[in-house]
Amino acid sequence: MLGRHQHTSPEETTLVTMEWKKLHQWHTQEKRRLKRAMNKRMRHTNKLEVKQNLILTPGLFA
Repeated sequence: MLGRHQHTSPEETTLVTMEWKKLHQWHTQEKRRLKRAMNKRMRHTNKLEVKQNLILTPGLFA
C-alpha cells in the first residue's frame, strides 16, 4: 500500500484499478450465484414442506 504523498505512475494506477474491478466483478458474481442457489434451495424446501403438510393433514381430501 502506498503512503498518502507517494505518487503512482498512470500505468500502475490503471493496473491497480483493473485488478480491483476484476476482483469486484468476481465478488458480485459470486454473491449473485450464492443468492440464486439459496433461493433455489428455499423453494425446494418449501415445496417439500407443502407436500409433507398435505400428507400429514387428514380429512381435507378424504
